[in-house]
Amino acid sequence: MPDFKNLAFRFYLENFYPPNFSAALSLKEQEHNFHHLLSELKDTALGKDMRLSNISSYNEFSALPVTQYDFYEPYIERIKQGEQNVMTPDKVRWFGKTAGTTSGKSKLIPITQAVIDGHLRGTFYGLSRLHSFDESIDILSHKNFAMAGGIYETLQPSGIVVGDISAILMRNVPVPFRTIYVPDNALMTHSSWEYKLERIPGIVKNADVGALVGVPTWHLAVLSKIHEETHFNSLKGLWKNLRLFLHGGVNFEPYRQHFKELCGREDFIFYENYNATEGFFGAQANPEGGDLALLTDTGVFYEFIRFADFGKENAKALTLQDVETGVPYVLLITTLNGLLRYMIGDVITFTCLEPFSFRITGRTQEYINAFGEDLLLANVMNALMHTNEKWNVQVREYTVAPLYIHLEEKGRMQFVIEFEKPPADLAQYTTELDQQLQHENSNYAQKRNHSLALSTLEVIAAPPGTFYKWMESRGKLGGQNKVPRLVNGRKVMDELLQIMKQ
Repeated sequence: MPDFKNLAFRFYLENFYPPNFSAALSLKEQEHNFHHLLSELKDTALGKDMRLSNISSYNEFSALPVTQYDFYEPYIERIKQGEQNVMTPDKVRWFGKTAGTTSGKSKLIPITQAVIDGHLRGTFYGLSRLHSFDESIDILSHKNFAMAGGIYETLQPSGIVVGDISAILMRNVPVPFRTIYVPDNALMTHSSWEYKLERIPGIVKNADVGALVGVPTWHLAVLSKIHEETHFNSLKGLWKNLRLFLHGGVNFEPYRQHFKELCGREDFIFYENYNATEGFFGAQANPEGGDLALLTDTGVFYEFIRFADFGKENAKALTLQDVETGVPYVLLITTLNGLLRYMIGDVITFTCLEPFSFRITGRTQEYINAFGEDLLLANVMNALMHTNEKWNVQVREYTVAPLYIHLEEKGRMQFVIEFEKPPADLAQYTTELDQQLQHENSNYAQKRNHSLALSTLEVIAAPPGTFYKWMESRGKLGGQNKVPRLVNGRKVMDELLQIMKQ
């Protein structure tokens, strides 16, 4: 039975962050966000350059160019030198450092108090929905074991602090909530992943942990260290009150079965949030997971370009009122950190319009089209999920890349997979995965027909630790750093294969 403080917290969430959304309310909030953002940003240097004061309607706004990070680099440099009111009207205290998953190039996103407040609103909306799913949630009664990113440096002369958004948010957790987290804030947000991995296991193993918070990959790294010492059979044996995993940052499906087996209890809850450096966009839509509810009250204005039109000149963007289910869209955002019609790189597909719910189905730069197959991340994720279920396999990490056609041989898809639980027969597993991928993507099936253009995909089983070594070689350990799943080129794959030869 939840105690008084949990009941009070539930009451607060229900009344100030109602968990149930409607399409009508979302559209109203988007209209408000649009005008509020124009008003806030019009007098900044960026706003003046873009003549935002002359814009009063969405039709006028939609004439502005779709932007990517390189558009903002001159403005970012001015902020780094200490100039204010460049992209945001409020003082920039932080730079959120993105992971640079696909391009390898980290980006600095201005973070103000208003932006942090938007992230906190998203957090509370997510927690409100979580509590509505299960009345026995008692998140304040036990420790939340959080794996955050790092705080890296303070820039001069501006004094702006650079860090991962998860670390920045932990540094700004409201005072009443700071005591529920473990490890302490300084260690949790330390810049060195190796330093944290050495010290965190000894601290958290004896704590009364009730929830895990963060990216599953890095939790597994800590749990592996604890297991080396304690040899626990299940997480229930290690932490008797552990019942919740608040996760995000990467697709959870490759890890779900492994964590289910690790947890050791039937009533364990997995809960997903869609929280990026640029803003807080979604929270789990239903208890079973899969779909995300679009958050429209976190200071973000959304636009959507059909993925089929991505890259075409003058591709038309849509507002929320014009989206359809089952259509992949490239996501554009306008936010209080000064990003205007900014393409963050995610591809989403709406599954429901009342209320607005969606799934992340790919990345604009994380897809493969080497042979005309237009392979999306969702195709690969679904094929892996069905194949792993059939073969009772668990995958820890994976990357997919094309092996290009040569005169001597046909092209094929090449998977490097680090298995947590490998298949009994890799050849049959590979055949099944190829068939599932054909089922998920008709273009791929067409190219595979009678092996006319593509031969059967190849699965290479990577030794344990391969992806860790690759991340380490790029200085991308810990925090929000993620392995790219689909790479429309050979660079990542060749680097992994080289590591495997060493």
